[in-house]
Amino acid sequence: PEVPLNKQGPGAHCRQTPTKPGTMSQKRAAFGSFHSDNVEDMIKDDGWKPPAEPADVASPAEASTPAAVEFGRKAKDLFLLDPDWVFVNHGAFGSPLRTSFESANRWRVHAERQPLRFIDRELFPHMVRSLKLMSKTIDCKPTDLALVPNATLALNAVFDSVPLTSKDSIFYLDCTYNSVKKMIRAACERTGATHVQKDLPFPLPAGSGKDAI
Repeated sequence: PEVPLNKQGPGAHCRQTPTKPGTMSQKRAAFGSFHSDNVEDMIKDDGWKPPAEPADVASPAEASTPAAVEFGRKAKDLFLLDPDWVFVNHGAFGSPLRTSFESANRWRVHAERQPLRFIDRELFPHMVRSLKLMSKTIDCKPTDLALVPNATLALNAVFDSVPLTSKDSIFYLDCTYNSVKKMIRAACERTGATHVQKDLPFPLPAGSGKDAI
């Protein structure tokens, strides 16, 4: 029989399993913290009640993003971008929405006011709440969604999960982001698959239009 052991700190619950008389071994049993439930259980539970948003984190009414946004110069006011610049490089270093940036900052301040309470009691339930809200937005199951810190980690996870073989090929353009090229080459070296790069002519030949692409 398994004997519950004190949770080993944020990120892991452990149990002790007797192996021989007088000895104990540990194994991972769940994911949570000292004073929060198992994250996986919270995600799977359709009847789970999310915690209330802390009062010092709630967005002021005037900071809400409008439901309908007109693309173009008017949408620029939703970002922190310098209004005197025409910013076209969102693909490399994009700017978050002003309301998102301000909300994230309020969460940081809230966490720093009582870090022990936040990390040990509030963090994981609020992460589950965010995950469940996002799953509704993109219409998927909460169990099929994971929060990641950046796009590079997410893309690596995708490449690692694709069962490539020596019979597979990955096709990409020469304008593909360089870190993605490295992921493709690493995946092919690991699995025996081949990678095929197609160079785009630039500038495009006169009169070629979309046919060149």
